[in-house]
Amino acid sequence: MSAFQLYVGGFVMWRKLRILSQFELRQTWDDKGILFYTLICPAIYFVIADLSSKGQPFGVHNIASQLLGYWVYIILVGVLNGFQFGLVGMRESNFLKMFTIIAGDKRLIFYSNLIVQTLFVQTEIVLFDIFVLILNPSALFLIPMMVGGFFLNFLLIPIVAGFTNFVLLLPLKVNLMSLLMMGYIFLAMLIINLPYQLDSLLGVVLTIIMPSSYMIQFYSAGLNMLGQATLVNVGLLTIVALFYLLVGFYPVRHMKLQSHTSRY
Repeated sequence: MSAFQLYVGGFVMWRKLRILSQFELRQTWDDKGILFYTLICPAIYFVIADLSSKGQPFGVHNIASQLLGYWVYIILVGVLNGFQFGLVGMRESNFLKMFTIIAGDKRLIFYSNLIVQTLFVQTEIVLFDIFVLILNPSALFLIPMMVGGFFLNFLLIPIVAGFTNFVLLLPLKVNLMSLLMMGYIFLAMLIINLPYQLDSLLGVVLTIIMPSSYMIQFYSAGLNMLGQATLVNVGLLTIVALFYLLVGFYPVRHMKLQSHTSRY
């Protein structure tokens, strides 16, 4: 294949990806119900915590680590509800098959959806951070951490998508899948509060099997919180990320285009 053919093929694929991303953006914006779970619920909880603790919703000593918990929740719910369940819903309604025929490659639909959901989740986190700063001005010293977390999220969100791509292979209805995943999210958020270190056996196991634990460790290392940015920790986080990105590619290639549940 000549360089010109590669250029033309790449240009055509990029154009398809851009068109699909614009369509996914309109679809995501039209479905504003996801904002209730990813933005409004954390904001309400923050207000309740603020009112019950006299303006110190995070406490003096753990304000930064607690803010990470909000980010983890927003990313987990955003990736599952907005991204994975969106693809499953398209498959069960047979739109995935139709769009694949139009685009010529189902991976383009996956990547366009990932691009849009990454930008959408980032916007939600920025809005939440602004809300935190308005409601609690004493959190202004967290601005550098918020900026650092914003850039880390461009790496972290695709990794979390790799963690959760197994959802695309499950032969379950969207409603049942949503209930199961919500239970998984709440369990994962509770495990975040367990007192462990990344270099402990428990820390390694949870980092490998729980995206919430992985994200906390990723933020801690990336922002060098609590001295987590050691060579061993960064190496472990990198290996786990590469593993889930590679493993997460399998469901993208092998997910079915037709409905899993239409025969039941």
